[in-house]
Amino acid sequence: MASVAGLKRATAMLFAACALAEIAIGAILLVFPQVASFLLAASLDANGLLVARALGSALFALGLTWWSMRNDAHAVAGCRAGFIFYNLVVGALFAFQALHVVRPLWPALAGAVHLLAGAAFAVTTVRNAVAGRTSG
Repeated sequence: MASVAGLKRATAMLFAACALAEIAIGAILLVFPQVASFLLAASLDANGLLVARALGSALFALGLTWWSMRNDAHAVAGCRAGFIFYNLVVGALFAFQALHVVRPLWPALAGAVHLLAGAAFAVTTVRNAVAGRTSG
């Protein structure tokens, strides 16, 4: 079994990588909200572009929050359930979208990335808990 320190490092790296990804996607959506139509494989009207910018703002803020907490194990542990829930739900939403569009590549890819991030964080969380119980 992997060491507790190794699992905690993997969790921190995953958390930091997701934070950077959310910051990047958020910034892109703020400046270029049309990217949302690309990710969804659907067209957006003026209202949709406004919502895409709002989403960009939220993703940017979420990424900044995660980034600022990345080196604080207690803070990361405190938002574990939200991180897993967010990634699994967003992943499922993108996967659902991929099933209903003509060009499903980008929604499917976005869905897969979110589902993998949520699942990986859940697995490392469980392994951290098991390793912590067996080593202490």
